[in-house]
Amino acid sequence: MSDEQLPPPPPDPFWLPFDEAQMRPTRLAIVGGTDPRELLFREARLPDPATIPPRPWLYGTQLLRGFVSVLVAPGGVGKTAYAMGVALALACDAQIFGERVFVRCNAAVVNLEDPLDELERRLAALMIHHKLTRDHIEGRYFLYSADDRRVTIATLSEDGSEVVHPDEASIIREITAHSIGLLVIDPFAESHSLDENSNPQMIRAAAAWRRIARVTGCAILLIHHVRKGIVTDIDSSRGAKALTDSARVGLIMAPMTTDEAQEFGVDPRDRTGFVRLDDAKANMSKRAGVARWFQLKTIELRNGTDDYPNGDRVAAIAPWTPPSVMGDLTITQCNQALDAIEAGPGAGSRYTRHGSAEGGTRWGPQVLMNLFDMDRHRASGIVTTWVKAGVLREEKYIEPTTRKSVNGLYLVHSKRPGNEVSAP
Repeated sequence: MSDEQLPPPPPDPFWLPFDEAQMRPTRLAIVGGTDPRELLFREARLPDPATIPPRPWLYGTQLLRGFVSVLVAPGGVGKTAYAMGVALALACDAQIFGERVFVRCNAAVVNLEDPLDELERRLAALMIHHKLTRDHIEGRYFLYSADDRRVTIATLSEDGSEVVHPDEASIIREITAHSIGLLVIDPFAESHSLDENSNPQMIRAAAAWRRIARVTGCAILLIHHVRKGIVTDIDSSRGAKALTDSARVGLIMAPMTTDEAQEFGVDPRDRTGFVRLDDAKANMSKRAGVARWFQLKTIELRNGTDDYPNGDRVAAIAPWTPPSVMGDLTITQCNQALDAIEAGPGAGSRYTRHGSAEGGTRWGPQVLMNLFDMDRHRASGIVTTWVKAGVLREEKYIEPTTRKSVNGLYLVHSKRPGNEVSAP
């Protein structure tokens, strides 16, 4: 196209003010549709970007008014405690988990597995640990339990020919009546009676929750289980992918692994008390690059009776910051340990970081334990950290005593502490 053929430049300013009256719909007839509303294509309004309202985030970058978020986690890691804690943070406008509360709002937790008294125990444990009182949330926190009737957002019609949504209107009514800003559904699987392995059916179930979010302006958090096995990403969720694909925000929660326990110097026997939360899917925000860690705390409710004098001990969840396993080790001490690891235990053998060698002459963390009177968990964490950072590398070699190929630790001199020479 030549310069003569180019269209004239747009008027100045190009961006028009944001004005509802500028919408000029183009009407199209619906052919073969079931929606009685007329289908309309709307001409782009092209408002000034500065006049477009920002996305209505409610809680960090996890919850957004008018949208659905999904938290995927295995059983027993604290997902219910976490979801109830998020609702608590919004109801009392407190950053108990360190996330920003943009707008204080009423919150409702619909738990379809546990009875009401169990939910009250969990809420009490959270409030005790985070030093919150009745005055902080009275009239703002709502509970619906498995004691009440079933909630069915989607099921097949009697003849099985279509998906129907029995409780959609009732849920919208309750959200509106109580000005709910966050609705937690725990778990999603109990809110429908469809085939969770069917993508078409899960699309319909997810669409119902999405409609409720849009109509009410409420943020909805669906708690979902995982398949058996290690939780690695959002695809670890149970059933068809349609649910997690339809969510705007996806979170995964998983227990601390053995390797992570070693890295942080945590006794592996205690690792299940620590969980990590990752942004697995963040369509509307930048995905967090660092995992958020939480610790499950045991709280005494002090509700003992003659029959049960000890009362209840209930798990609450709280943010946890992984310690620096290096602690007060100096660069000189680090290099002293690294030199000893590079030298090996003698006779051509090399150290290893693997726990199977613990207590043997080839177990690398023993070097730090001997040099600095360090406990084995911290020593193991330091060696693991050096391997992850590339200061130590693992490589196969022939062990002289057994003539077998095994892993050994080798020092990468260019990456040792205090060495500013870049690695080749």
